[in-house]
Amino acid sequence: MVLLPFRSASLPADVADFTLTQAVAALRRRTIRTHDLIDAARRRHAQCQGFGAFIASAYDDVLEQAGAGAAAGTLAPVSLQGLPIAVKDNVHVAGFANTAGTPGLKHFRPTRDAAVIHRLRQAGALFVGKTNMHELSLGVTSHNAHFGDVRNARDPSRLAGGSSGGSAVAVALGLAYAAIGTDTAGSIRIPAALNGIVGLRPTVGRYPGEGVTPVSPTRDTAGPMARTVADVALLDQVITGSQRPVVAARPERIRLGVVPGFYFEGLDTEVRQLVHAALRRLDESGVQLIELRMPGLGALSEATGTAIGFAEFWPAMERYLRIHETGVTMPQLTRAAAGDDVRALIDDFIGPRSPHRVSAGLYEAAIRTHRPALRRMFLEQFCQHKLDGILLPTTITVAGRLASAHGIVALNDQPVSANYAYLRNTLPASNAGLPGLAMPAGYTAQGQAVGIEIDGPPHADRQLLAIGLTIEAILSVPARSASRAHAMP
Repeated sequence: MVLLPFRSASLPADVADFTLTQAVAALRRRTIRTHDLIDAARRRHAQCQGFGAFIASAYDDVLEQAGAGAAAGTLAPVSLQGLPIAVKDNVHVAGFANTAGTPGLKHFRPTRDAAVIHRLRQAGALFVGKTNMHELSLGVTSHNAHFGDVRNARDPSRLAGGSSGGSAVAVALGLAYAAIGTDTAGSIRIPAALNGIVGLRPTVGRYPGEGVTPVSPTRDTAGPMARTVADVALLDQVITGSQRPVVAARPERIRLGVVPGFYFEGLDTEVRQLVHAALRRLDESGVQLIELRMPGLGALSEATGTAIGFAEFWPAMERYLRIHETGVTMPQLTRAAAGDDVRALIDDFIGPRSPHRVSAGLYEAAIRTHRPALRRMFLEQFCQHKLDGILLPTTITVAGRLASAHGIVALNDQPVSANYAYLRNTLPASNAGLPGLAMPAGYTAQGQAVGIEIDGPPHADRQLLAIGLTIEAILSVPARSASRAHAMP
């Protein structure tokens, strides 16, 4: 069995507020039925439709599929039998359209599940809907000019973060017990942090990429989002087919690097206070924190990510449209883009005739020189200091106001780019190919979620989850019912 999180000692009053592992345990004990889980999530969805979490939902269809419920007493340790799960609308799920959040693909209906979805379905998962997202995953706010904005689960007047905003909000509100998102530069970790849930960006290649709408194949990966690290560990176990559960690491055996000269610079005041309080709790609990110097980290990450991201999108998407027989060409797709920000990005930086298109030489340098140098910088720190990971604030400020969806948010009352505020700390791990685990660090006085992240060595995902279980238990961030924290206006 997967280790249950610290919050499982007492079950929530509402079944919709169960964690994934609590729901699995309750099904196994026959204290609830699959029907109860789906019905609870459906009722919560009816209460929270104004948050814009879903592009398409199918609770009634899933109830019919579930029938009277599975044989709960026979569940295997890694079974997801009867568990309602949501999926970002750029990951193929048979029976649903796969819009990638853009009107040009609203009629594209894949006939086969993505490989990662197939593995979840084999384990008995039930898919209750496709979640809203930033159009074509080309943004970090989940502002969507066609399908509507995704609103923050803690405060509907604020941004959800992106691009997997709908998946994070669905989990935080109890509309599903887990969700699948995708992460290229921070798209799982950012909304996880801003909505107070857990999100894993696995090492690229750990999960199969077949059936996922691309952005930048060098950096793209699907990943799980849920309420606790144990929930995410269970999903990872199912997707990878591992027979061994993740077990919490001993605090005194955990060594984490801290880079004050980059990740901790210029933080929002409340983010700084909460993250430093978390560091103190970890230190007092025996976790070893080692201060690191990584000069040039930001510049090297930027030289890597910008060129790779802009250069890979057009050819990767063009190939995707063709091999999946969408009936849509790239010119048609881009002309139909609804968001001004997305069209501007394509017209100015990504399209084949854009004035700032990345040259072949710059892309070659990013892939063959800058990215290896960035990976080497991280690996040298991991090896030299015998680190299990590097700990950082996931975002440098809290969720911005919804009115700032078009690109500007407040940082200590000063306007900054949303891309800078939310991507600065997540980008280096993405560009270096590291796995990253985002989890709650606490809440501000206004109830806004603040997240911390642990980035680990490549392919050390299970160790990252083992550390996450321990840190989650040490910090004991109280679960807050997002659905009742704020009523929709």
